[in-house]
Amino acid sequence: MGKKTAAISLALACAFACLSVPVEASAADKAQRTAPWNSETSDLEADKRIIYGVLPNGLRYAIRHNERPENQVLIRLAVEFGSAAEADNEQGLAHFIEHMAFNGTTNVPEGEMVRKLERLGLSFGADTNASTGYLRTQYKLDLPKSDPQLIDQALFLLRETASEVLFNPEAVERERGVVIAEMRDRENYNFQRARAVNQLFYPDSYFSTRYPIGTLDVLQNAPAERMRALYRRWYTPDRTRLIIVGPVDPVAMEKAILRHFASWRGEGRQLGDLDRCSFDTQRPSGAGVFSHPEVSEAISVEQILPDRPRPDTFERALLDLRMQIAAGIIGDRIARKSRREDVPLLGSNIGFSAGFCDQHARIGFAIGSKDGGWRTALPIVEQMVRQAVEHGFGEQEIAEQIQRLDAAFANAVRSESTTTSGAFANELTNLDDDIVTAADYRQRLWLQLRPFMGADSVSREFAYWFNKLERPQIFLSGRKIDGVTEADIVSAFTASRNSAVTPPDLRVAKGWAYSDFGTAGVLVSDTRISDLDIRTLRFANGVRLNLKKTDFEKDRVRWSLRVDGGRMHFAQKDQPLAMFMQGAYVGGGLGAYDADDLRAALAGTTAAPILAVGADHFGGSSAVVRKDLERQLQLLAAMVTDPGYRGDAVRLFRRPLAEFYSRLNATPSSALTQGQARVMNGDDLRFVLPPREQLEAADFAALRTALGDVLATAPIEIGLVGDFDEAEAIAMVARTFGALPMRKAEAGIDPAARATQYSGAFGIHILPHRGEANQMAWRRVWPTTDDSDQRLEQTMGLLADIVRIRLLDELREKLGATYGAGASSDMSDIYTGRGTFSVGTNGDPKDIDAIEKAVEAVIAEITAAPVNADLFERGRKPSLESYADWRRQNSTWMQIVDQAQTEPERLERFRRNEERFRSITAQDVWEAAKRFLADKPSYIFRAMPEAKAAAPAG
Repeated sequence: MGKKTAAISLALACAFACLSVPVEASAADKAQRTAPWNSETSDLEADKRIIYGVLPNGLRYAIRHNERPENQVLIRLAVEFGSAAEADNEQGLAHFIEHMAFNGTTNVPEGEMVRKLERLGLSFGADTNASTGYLRTQYKLDLPKSDPQLIDQALFLLRETASEVLFNPEAVERERGVVIAEMRDRENYNFQRARAVNQLFYPDSYFSTRYPIGTLDVLQNAPAERMRALYRRWYTPDRTRLIIVGPVDPVAMEKAILRHFASWRGEGRQLGDLDRCSFDTQRPSGAGVFSHPEVSEAISVEQILPDRPRPDTFERALLDLRMQIAAGIIGDRIARKSRREDVPLLGSNIGFSAGFCDQHARIGFAIGSKDGGWRTALPIVEQMVRQAVEHGFGEQEIAEQIQRLDAAFANAVRSESTTTSGAFANELTNLDDDIVTAADYRQRLWLQLRPFMGADSVSREFAYWFNKLERPQIFLSGRKIDGVTEADIVSAFTASRNSAVTPPDLRVAKGWAYSDFGTAGVLVSDTRISDLDIRTLRFANGVRLNLKKTDFEKDRVRWSLRVDGGRMHFAQKDQPLAMFMQGAYVGGGLGAYDADDLRAALAGTTAAPILAVGADHFGGSSAVVRKDLERQLQLLAAMVTDPGYRGDAVRLFRRPLAEFYSRLNATPSSALTQGQARVMNGDDLRFVLPPREQLEAADFAALRTALGDVLATAPIEIGLVGDFDEAEAIAMVARTFGALPMRKAEAGIDPAARATQYSGAFGIHILPHRGEANQMAWRRVWPTTDDSDQRLEQTMGLLADIVRIRLLDELREKLGATYGAGASSDMSDIYTGRGTFSVGTNGDPKDIDAIEKAVEAVIAEITAAPVNADLFERGRKPSLESYADWRRQNSTWMQIVDQAQTEPERLERFRRNEERFRSITAQDVWEAAKRFLADKPSYIFRAMPEAKAAAPAG
């Protein structure tokens, strides 16, 4: 959203000094290599692995060879044109133009663009997408393989998008409903709140007057010719960048770019920059109020100061780092206060942005509070900020932040060689004024800047900026603020600012307390599954360990911990305790640390405290850099053996419950989610949110009783996948989990706990919501079965992909009644016989009959006969293409490594996954559709506005 508009966020594309980059002639005739983008304003060293160039017509391109994933090629077309350029009678047309790019071009008939992409193996909405912002419109294609013909076809389609959109009036009218439906979906109370915020903070700027979604009047009435004129004016080569990232030959790519785009000629007019805005930095303090029955209470405080352009330089890196450290420390201080005291504070963050709109800086903070708690929450945060201004930061606080940055920069260097292409493509597409640098250079720059990050320098930098927070604009929103005036808000801020602040209590660092779990465990079993190269081991105490060493992610180890039990361990009446454990257990810290001290003790590592509650296990999964693997294992072992059970975690768990429950039907989607669960599952608390009073009554005493000795005795299985030394990893597990007392050989889960039953309440269910009167959510659900038959599970997934395509055709493209539609198959691998097939969409309540008739027609079509070859291929092609890389991704392997010993049948499913999917025919899909959908009972859920929910079902 403009230049450097984010709150404190440090992408730190930084380096020593910008070396001159010679411009060399490309092997592709007439394409000229150039210096890196924005290098003319930067003194940093650009990443030399990126090739930059320009065509004679002005189109700029960037190409980066990258092999993660090995086959995928990402292409982005970014046009420097967004809603900021629109006139009053054009508001929303930049976004409308983006939609029309898929609806008829010179060489691609209307409706064929998406079909062509699906035939290439791209899934519309996932791999093919587009977006429009204030300053930029971008189109993205994520190609499933690096086939030259596929790339050539993708470039052809983007060239059509760039200059050949037809804007056929009939096509515009058909798409008009889709664009309006998207506006309707977004125009909820949160968006209304955002509009009000922008009007207060950024008056008379494009931030408050030129929203990308536009205005309803323009969207309903703008003629096709007006869109075409805007398209011709702004879609020009000199305003366009093309980015290609993947396992490609740069010279071949330059030739392809030249072949497709060299003939493009824009209208030749010089169009100025869009991101110019000016604000009155002498404004007196003011306030705004937004009241809505469903909006969460929040306070935003911001002041705009005079500043200057801040290109991506050594100087800006120094400033950003200091302010990032300061914000991190204040965030820690506020979190500690919130944890230890009974205050109505639900969250906060510090905001800082220099070089905003080239001539301003922004300072401020945001607060989330309990309903009616803003008068208490505002002075807490204001005084914490002013405490930092007046008394600065302590050396220990600085040291913790520096440890985190040390680790972040070092880890980035070690992992850069396996960074995914998506990260590079997104950085180049959204570059603005920055320069792309390499991870090793960013670390070298950090080491240069590190000596200037002492407590004194960081304190002075923060005080220089935030001492000026004297005349902010303050925005209050909530549902319990009736009668609060703007003067009340300013007065509350002024009163807080006039209160004296005392120096903070500085914490003392604690050493690591969990290095010794007893005598290291002894292995009693060590085998290898040869065809999958998975090593399975078992310690004398029964702990199972599964290893899969790979080189897919440099210096990264994915881990999984499973302690048998989870929700199935809890009796039906104790299911609310499972939710409580999920939300409070980790927050209770460890015996040796409260949550804040634990975070400090882990500073500089990627280890994280995790112990979630799954359906049939306690544990979790994540990833660490290699050097932190033992710390992570020690931490997990401590979470299992020495939880802190501190009362402050109970208080934090209970604090937001009132607000959470009060908004369960605040939107169509939330009403649908809760209502569907209740209708289909009755009072089964494994699947239904319990009454609020049951969660508020939960505490650690009750949890400990319900848990019993399960964490101390239940079977444990650990999975490790990634870049590690097997002998070292085995020794680490031996010293932690292998050293624990004997575990049970088998899980103590009652097989009856896997039994479930849906209710027989089939038919239409009206679910009232308190959101916008023109919004509804709709879903139809058929019961199916569990996933014990792998080929059937895959068939149902393919059926969902095919149905989704047809729903988009009918609901979006033909009816224009909705922005999107979906279909999904969910077949449980845990609960016997449990599964669903669902179709759903959003829309306007007035269109409910048309939507339901269209869905009924699609289901009738799918169950009447096998789908045609083209639709079948479009449905399955993205899944087929995904197999090219699926075995070269750690996430894929973790799906079987985590239970390689306790669920060996999953290994055979893994082996035959691709073979079975490829064997599925259109006939198989038809048979599955008839089995589960044809004339079968189903649930229909209509989440309707309260005023309309009382009407009889139609």
